[in-house]
Amino acid sequence: MDIFPTEPELVGKLATYRLFQSSDLEETRDTVARIFKPHRLGVKGQRQKLDADMDHLALGTASINRLRYGANVCIEPETLDDFLLVQIPLAGQAEIRCGNDTVIGNPNMASVLTPSLPVHMQWQGICDKLIIKLQRQALESVCGAYLGHALPRPIEFQLAMDLNKEGGLAWRQLIAFLTTSQFITGANQHSMVTSQIEQLLATTLLTRHPNNYSEALANPTPTPELPYIRRAEDYIHANCHKPITVQDLAQYAHISTRSLYKGFQEHRGVSPMGYVRLVRLQKVRDALLTARQAGSTVNVTQVALEWGFGHLGHFTQAYRKQFNELPSQTLRG
Repeated sequence: MDIFPTEPELVGKLATYRLFQSSDLEETRDTVARIFKPHRLGVKGQRQKLDADMDHLALGTASINRLRYGANVCIEPETLDDFLLVQIPLAGQAEIRCGNDTVIGNPNMASVLTPSLPVHMQWQGICDKLIIKLQRQALESVCGAYLGHALPRPIEFQLAMDLNKEGGLAWRQLIAFLTTSQFITGANQHSMVTSQIEQLLATTLLTRHPNNYSEALANPTPTPELPYIRRAEDYIHANCHKPITVQDLAQYAHISTRSLYKGFQEHRGVSPMGYVRLVRLQKVRDALLTARQAGSTVNVTQVALEWGFGHLGHFTQAYRKQFNELPSQTLRG
């Protein structure tokens, strides 16, 4: 069974976020440029007619986009500079050149466009793409925090991503979940949810797709002493009502994110963000107990969203596992 949604399923889901539909070249170029950057766009072939549409789902500074031109087009953005794109063709194919590498993108082969390298693209026929945009600063922040030092040179990713193997398959599964799950609905209204999504996207790409820091990211790291972990825990308890990233915790504890992960696993038996989740679950429980004692009416879903739980099903499972009862049972007493 294919783990990736079929094109009609995915297109239907993202159509809710329709940005534009147009056959005008200038309008299409200018609208796409607002989401990405100014670029040259040309239709190739006298009989080719543009029939473009685009869906745009913002997730904090990241976004999931669906873009179709409906004609052979040539796209030249030069360098992306401030952001990275992962392009997954849903139909058709495209020739992508980034730096000195070239790949033919198709539904089994995605392309990862490095921000600092020049890009040239030719989309062929009715090429329909899912495009994930990540801010360069967010990627560099995650990578630097994971290594424990500033990056001496820009991150450069391997251009080709085979969606049927290892890291590409993991990325494909993640995007399938984010694109079609209720988890994404209304996520942009809650900064704690979108910060987790951005961090998950950046971490997955950095650790599962080859880049010039892959070897350094894979090197073993020593276990930090307990005081470093306690310092991170203090930060979590003081700031659990705000968006928290692993980078925030590592910076506050004065260790790398790799050391932070290892320290929490060794000393607490849970990941740093797993610990954050436990603290926030307790905050939800406290809110439900307070409402029950006061005889107030509260919405469990709303309380969960306020504490960063964007997927109600996953939240309910985690709550039940932690407290041996459903949130509704806590509220009813």
